Amino acid sequence: MMTPGKSSSRLFFSLSALALVLVFWLTLAPVQLGGWVTYVIVDGSSMEPGFTFGDLVLVRSASAYGVGDAVVYRDANMDSFVFHRIVGTELDRFVLQGDNNDWLDSYRPTRDEIIGKLWLSIPRLGRAFEWLRTPLNLSLTVGLLGGILMLDLFKKPSRNKKQNLSYPNIGGMNQAALFGSALFAMFFLVLGIYSFTRPLHKPAENIPYQQEGFYYYSATGTPGVYDTDVVRSGEPVFPKLTCFLNIGFTYNLLGERLQGVSGTYKMYARILDEQSGWQRTLPLNADTAFTGSSYFTMAALDLCQVESIVNLVEAEAGLKQVAYTLEIVTDTSFTAGAEGNIIQDSFSPALTFKYDKVHFYLDAADPQVDPLRSSKPGLISSSVSEMNTVSFLGLNFPVWLVRFVSLTGFVLSSAALLAVGVKFYRLASQSEEALIRLKYGALLVDVYEQNLAPSTSMVDVASLDDLARLAERHGTMILHMQRNFLHFYFVQSHGTTYRYVVSAGKKGTVEAGSEQEKIAASFETVEKPASSPEPKPKRGEPPAEKPLVIQNRLIYTYPPQEEFMEIESRPVEAKKPVRAAPDPVEEVEYVIDTGAIEFTAPWQDAVFLQKIKI
Repeated sequence: MMTPGKSSSRLFFSLSALALVLVFWLTLAPVQLGGWVTYVIVDGSSMEPGFTFGDLVLVRSASAYGVGDAVVYRDANMDSFVFHRIVGTELDRFVLQGDNNDWLDSYRPTRDEIIGKLWLSIPRLGRAFEWLRTPLNLSLTVGLLGGILMLDLFKKPSRNKKQNLSYPNIGGMNQAALFGSALFAMFFLVLGIYSFTRPLHKPAENIPYQQEGFYYYSATGTPGVYDTDVVRSGEPVFPKLTCFLNIGFTYNLLGERLQGVSGTYKMYARILDEQSGWQRTLPLNADTAFTGSSYFTMAALDLCQVESIVNLVEAEAGLKQVAYTLEIVTDTSFTAGAEGNIIQDSFSPALTFKYDKVHFYLDAADPQVDPLRSSKPGLISSSVSEMNTVSFLGLNFPVWLVRFVSLTGFVLSSAALLAVGVKFYRLASQSEEALIRLKYGALLVDVYEQNLAPSTSMVDVASLDDLARLAERHGTMILHMQRNFLHFYFVQSHGTTYRYVVSAGKKGTVEAGSEQEKIAASFETVEKPASSPEPKPKRGEPPAEKPLVIQNRLIYTYPPQEEFMEIESRPVEAKKPVRAAPDPVEEVEYVIDTGAIEFTAPWQDAVFLQKIKI
């Protein structure tokens, strides 16, 4: 059978464990267990000096990511996770770079490929996890912990060791209601603080768009020099074979949320010397308007004219270079609307040739970059706000709803906590015995008088708190025994009995000189020196009246007759004496006080019964 102390302790431990699990789940639960936190160990020096090798990084998913955020993403090319910082965007993809790197990441992840952004970092803690991941180290750690647990199991408890046994026992459902309402109040309080620190509305996600330009060129080819009779894009062009180069350009504006796109464009050629800074511009077409998200244009460039300009500069200015640069540039500007915002942007892609006085060829500094294709991403900050949400278990809840739930839950749980507290206060106000039950119920053991062990000495303590400290020091329980209107509390240790007595009324404490104290004295086990007997009344004379103090009131009773005391001491077989009839003039007096009926009979009947409790 489970004792109240054990049940309350287990209930308290269960609720505390539930609270710890709840706090852990809300803050540190890993993604693998359905939480929101991803644990990453820094491996490398690309994020130094802010993050070094062996640091433990905790990241959480976010609704939006921006430039400057340190994020973890999955690189599909390397099939691994990378912890770098966002430095730019390309339409729906992000450009990342390590803080300690001079180059950009080659992989451009999308938003779905980003695991989360930095939330918390703990220096060098990852090294401990890496050490534990080694099978040998893990086995040693588990073995060491198991050995410690085994030593603790076989260790004998010390009798002199102080034990903390003063757990509050409030009993059953009342205790569950107290701790449950307190935990719910704390949970809703934390949830309310979190929700009220989040704005109700947030700016809508930025609107991405991208401008793309694609060049191509062609010229009349000479049979035998080229595979075909047409010079195609990517092939060199010789001015001695053909003077005219046809150039085409296609423009596309990508963005699903753009409306009313319109703009202008113009194309021109530019000859320049990068070393001296000399340049000459040749217009290919005038400013042209367009509407829509795309257009196409063509122009013809006289390569022989370009050759003549270079020869003229060298002859007149004395400029001598091995190679010159020829750029075909198309300036494009547009205006569009997006969710009430006006967008104005420009785009100037260039097709670059090198000219060495023999032929024109494409300048491809990076073999991985297409010289004919150019793009420029853009991002619009939306002025329209949307309802902010809070993610929980994969679901998104509006902030206003979370605020309402947290406020309502906190009010209800606080009201329940207050109601339980008022109930406990009323119980404690009824009597000191009820307060003791509420405060030290886990230490109390109800016993009968005959079950008490004999002791050599009896010590009365001033308060039950002192008795509880003695029980804790000696590692024992408090024995409780009720007799008539009194509650006795004992702590027995090494032949000594420590005692505290409480009456059953609201007054609680036992007053000196009262009948209760006389009854309590009957439990004294220490032999006291015999006191001189009081003078006995003469035979036939009524005994002297002795006042009795009960609840600050004087009640007069009579001690037993001498004849009855003598007869009571004889053997049971002896014939009982015939008692004298009571005086018919005397009246029977009843005194009712706090549920107890004080009965005072004539002095002859007072021998048998002085108090009757109904």
